[in-house]
Amino acid sequence: MTAQALIRRTAMHRAHLALGARFREEAAWAIADVYTSPETETRAARAGLGLADVSATTKLGVRGDDVTAVVEKVTGQEAPAAGRALRARVDGAEALVSRLAPDEVLVLTGARHHEVVADLLIRTSGATRCAHVTDLTSTFAAIDVLGPHTLALLEKLVPLDLGHAAVPALGVVQGELARVRAILLRLDHAGLAAFRVLVPRECGAFVWEALCEAGHDLGLTPVGAAGHARLMEGR
Repeated sequence: MTAQALIRRTAMHRAHLALGARFREEAAWAIADVYTSPETETRAARAGLGLADVSATTKLGVRGDDVTAVVEKVTGQEAPAAGRALRARVDGAEALVSRLAPDEVLVLTGARHHEVVADLLIRTSGATRCAHVTDLTSTFAAIDVLGPHTLALLEKLVPLDLGHAAVPALGVVQGELARVRAILLRLDHAGLAAFRVLVPRECGAFVWEALCEAGHDLGLTPVGAAGHARLMEGR
């Protein structure tokens, strides 16, 4: 098997090719890095609406009666309530810990931190009476919707109230997007409105296209990993 055969592609890979994306490799993933330029993409997202494929993000599910103890052990923070998330460091890696249910959390971290975070979660869960870890990285496609028109776009496709009163910062809701079961996490950051959408991988390309079509009249622009990093750093 060649090294090239080991490269993982997201569900939206063909869409990125059609958009003329330039790719880079990170943690054995082929990631759409730039479509035009990072400066152009971040400017467009800040002015209107950006769409970024973040499917390479590590996604680790932890379930069981002892989920709270696991979260508090690995983060050193109080575990969030159901429907909420927290930003934390897990063994030095930046992570998002989303509480989907009283006995279920979803831990998100960068692709390069996969082994470190997964190992700590597995060891910590193994020391409890009832908690287990499942690697869901390839189960979900993940898309970030960013910019002042974020809610205007999502309201076209999501039959839920996503306003600040209903879904505050780091709020988590589960429902449908374009009639596909989805998890939505509000990630407003550095003054930029943002939601992360997770859907089954097999529906990733469909959801990407649905978002692009619905966002066409809102000035939607695809944002590569380089531009996305700038936005997350507040640049």
